[in-house]
Amino acid sequence: MMPPESLKMRVLEAVRQRPVPRRTDTLPFTIGLAAFAAVAMSGVLLWVPPLFGEVAGLAHAAGRPASSGAWILAGTVAVALASTWLVLPSRRSMLSPPRGLLLAVAIGVPLLVGAWLVLWHGTYADPFTRIGWRCFALTALTAPWPFATLAYASRRVEPRHPGTAGAALGSVAGAWAAVMVELWCPLATGSHVLLGHVLPLLVLALTGSAFGVRLFRLPRV
Repeated sequence: MMPPESLKMRVLEAVRQRPVPRRTDTLPFTIGLAAFAAVAMSGVLLWVPPLFGEVAGLAHAAGRPASSGAWILAGTVAVALASTWLVLPSRRSMLSPPRGLLLAVAIGVPLLVGAWLVLWHGTYADPFTRIGWRCFALTALTAPWPFATLAYASRRVEPRHPGTAGAALGSVAGAWAAVMVELWCPLATGSHVLLGHVLPLLVLALTGSAFGVRLFRLPRV
């Protein structure tokens, strides 16, 4: 049974009014957003810690051995890069990766970042003690910039699971924020890592899920 001609015309008109942007057009602006995000995140590390009465920038992590710091940073960057590659849609598809993969990224990234950091706790003694609220705040302040970049890079309608896609992007944004915070924070004790480094990434995943429902869901005509 063929659909009526009027329905066909309405569908074609709806498609004409809501064209899908080509991903190739977004690349230059995405690169610009990523550069701006890096600058903004660096600014947070320079300007926010003095508000807490702390040393700004890389000098704050001077009490951690350089070798341990380099390995911690390298592992965190690897998690951020791998998770970014996993969550961004393929150029061959108009849809996000499978829901199971997105859930694995949303939950696994905070756990991997925390486990990797605690793994190095036995290689040196923390230079001081902090509960973790400063790192929580810095993560929350740096994560919105990479989230905006990731959301723009993957902008498209996601009719299947927009909330899960947003949660994965929020978790990945948290991984990039963790890279910046690891440049500043020299602590690796379990209680500090749980509150200051893992919990904010979980919160970002939940926040990203809420944004994903609004950004990626199928609009109603």
